[in-house]
Amino acid sequence: MLVTRLHHAHADPREAGVGNIVNCGAAMYMAPVGIVNAGDPAGAYAEAVEIAGAHQHSYGREAAAVFAAAVAAAAAPGAGVDDVLGAALDLALDGTRAAIDAVVKEARWYDDWKAAIPALRAAVAPYDTVGEEYRSPGLGARRPSRLHAIEELPVALGMLVVAQGDYRSAVLGSVNYGRDADSTATMAGAIAGALGGVAAVPAEWSTVVAEASRTDLVEPARVLAAVATEVFDRDRQRFARRAERFGGLA
Repeated sequence: MLVTRLHHAHADPREAGVGNIVNCGAAMYMAPVGIVNAGDPAGAYAEAVEIAGAHQHSYGREAAAVFAAAVAAAAAPGAGVDDVLGAALDLALDGTRAAIDAVVKEARWYDDWKAAIPALRAAVAPYDTVGEEYRSPGLGARRPSRLHAIEELPVALGMLVVAQGDYRSAVLGSVNYGRDADSTATMAGAIAGALGGVAAVPAEWSTVVAEASRTDLVEPARVLAAVATEVFDRDRQRFARRAERFGGLA
């Protein structure tokens, strides 16, 4: 869809996502936006909602923005699960907010991800357009709506609550939840990782994945940290110029 809209149809990237199926495709890769805006959930939300416009619209775009905000909130020094949830619920709109609220309320009754899976699915089901047969969605699935939400982000936040922010439990719960498990686990892991830092990620997991995929998992993080620092410095300089000009208005 991205290639068709951007390369062949020459769509404006700011609105190329209009007409795409509404899903979690954009949300899955928005964690870096949260890191670049670490400590500023509202800034992460605003930036992510613009970036996601090239890929998604409706509640798929909204989920991408809220996920970035959750990562930004988690990256703040001393942040906890409730800080993440507070940021997500403050910024989320329409069905996305309602779905997060419903799933999180249900998640607070559980401390075991295995037991929580049926309850979290039941809580998010009224907002999910895909239906119970995930591999055979109905004709109304993934269409724009202000009443619905993607399933993956609310469930990821729910698993974060059940796990009390623990990376291993949040990821295992998300993977074993099933359905679009890789997406849900990606989101839960990104938020839990931002909360706990590199020490939160089980070394035996990251080592095996790095070796099996022949991928350096550390260098991209170093590069992203450098980019975040550069962006912050430029933002600070821009705000200083604005403050000086604004002061001159008086």
